[in-house]
Amino acid sequence: MRLLLISLDAVCAADAATLLSLPHLGDLARRGVFCDQVRTIYPTLTYPIHASIITGCYPERHGILHNELFMPRRPPGRRPWYWEARHMQADTLHQAAARAGREVASILWPTTGKHRGIRYNFPEVLALPSESQVLKMLRQGSAAWILKNEILHGRTRPSIKQPHLDRYATLLLEKLIGKHYYPGMKVGAAGDVEPSARRKRQHMPDMMTIHLVDCDAARHAHGTDSPEAGAALIRLDEAVGRLLAALENVRALDQTIVAVVSDHGHEDVRGILALDEWLVVQGIPARAQTLGFGAYILCERGRRSYIEALLNEHKADLKLRHVYSHRELRDLRLGDGVDLAVEAEHGVEIVDTLDQRPSCATHGFGLDRPAAKVLMWLAGPPFREGVQLEAAEVVDIAPTLAKAAGLNLRDAQGRVLSEAFAGVH
Repeated sequence: MRLLLISLDAVCAADAATLLSLPHLGDLARRGVFCDQVRTIYPTLTYPIHASIITGCYPERHGILHNELFMPRRPPGRRPWYWEARHMQADTLHQAAARAGREVASILWPTTGKHRGIRYNFPEVLALPSESQVLKMLRQGSAAWILKNEILHGRTRPSIKQPHLDRYATLLLEKLIGKHYYPGMKVGAAGDVEPSARRKRQHMPDMMTIHLVDCDAARHAHGTDSPEAGAALIRLDEAVGRLLAALENVRALDQTIVAVVSDHGHEDVRGILALDEWLVVQGIPARAQTLGFGAYILCERGRRSYIEALLNEHKADLKLRHVYSHRELRDLRLGDGVDLAVEAEHGVEIVDTLDQRPSCATHGFGLDRPAAKVLMWLAGPPFREGVQLEAAEVVDIAPTLAKAAGLNLRDAQGRVLSEAFAGVH
């Protein structure tokens, strides 16, 4: 059974009505299982959540604690991210598929740079000021395949900004689905290729993952409910439609598990707090790195309790909503990698420096906010049709897909959503 996993970045429960009214995602919900109350993980950032989606684990197990490596005093845009697969400490669906002898393709999925189990890999990596974007992509991904596509299709992408990058990413996956079937080949009713054609056909990837970032870019730049964000939601539906049509064109849709998931929502920004600069000015032995509406705090050895008390003392002055103790962070399944964390009041973005341009909207908030509930579609032969689940968790996605696709996924901490499978009533 093939698996197609599509991630819609920056989409949450508040978008459900809009997306269900659109032709492709609305139809997918009617043909499968849908849930608009999927609880995400803390922190509500893209990379930790995508690590949880692909592993079924919390950050305490997979080790992806932030988008960026913890380097508080390095300026924004100059910090490396958790781009490379070596950072992942838990088993992934990509690895499980590769171990089973399945061919794997991944496009813009976080933390897949230099992944040895992905044959067609177009990883999400961004060049730092001293680096070349082209060379970095070639070193981190499937160089020959990337280069070939740049030659053939690079002119279709005016820049790496959205929505151009998502359109290009979708095109790459469409080509992977369709290029292995030559025009006029005879396909049986069950999708089988006639023996005479089999030798002329390469195998389509058995597992495909793609991360679509259009809506996240629109919301950061223009606001949560902006016309630009609304247009991005429509484009996401169109991208999903193109991928489903590509599968249908090669008569593979009925033999493919299609999962569409999201990671976090956004809230609009009304003010800023340069917390790390405040710590420096006050001479406090700690450093802060922004999460958006929150921040991690790294304390000097033995000073954690003192700094926690100090932050609580200044909560009102700093417009902090909550100071997370080390114990609270462990309860949130973050592990021991972070000393403390804070969450700002609604609408206050924590920035790295006062001269940093704030976003129009961002995330990085706690799990009690509505935008921490995200979406999930599951369709294909293993799943029920026209069913809406009351609740699920992001960590449940990977073990559920592993069971559906017949993969042995190690380490998963989530549960298999048995109520989503056909035959369960």
